[in-house]
Amino acid sequence: MSKLTPTHLAILKALGAQNGPAPVDQLSGLPASGAALEAHLDHLASRGFLTRTGKAMALTEVGQAALSEAPTKAAGKAKDKPASVPAPVPSEPKSDTPTKKARLIALLTADKGVTVPDLAATLDWLPHTTRAALTGLKKAGYTIDKLPPLEGSRSSRYKLVEAT
Repeated sequence: MSKLTPTHLAILKALGAQNGPAPVDQLSGLPASGAALEAHLDHLASRGFLTRTGKAMALTEVGQAALSEAPTKAAGKAKDKPASVPAPVPSEPKSDTPTKKARLIALLTADKGVTVPDLAATLDWLPHTTRAALTGLKKAGYTIDKLPPLEGSRSSRYKLVEAT
């Protein structure tokens, strides 16, 4: 289950106090209003915590479960470990598509190396995202050589040497 903000919990509690669907203007004690409240309501509805029909909203079973599991203020910031919660069951099996990191590593194994603009274009990333990913690989223990640009180019080339 996703972590609920105090605003989300306040909205769910206000809905839980109602008997059935209720319009937003009948809910009291909401910490947000206007567009901010609408954004929170859309978020909760997209996650299945509430349903919206026209101007009326109702708490779903998922929303009620979230309220019953929500920590109370009396509990404070106790360091107790929560009771074991079963791991969520994935709704669909993992696909065979390689991860972004795996795709980056595969591109970096080219014999002549690869430039940041080429990586960015191939991976559909921005150049600064590509450079950050290279830094992340270095921090993860991969050795990446910086090669001089090919003739007629200004971009340095990068090649994966090994993983440590």
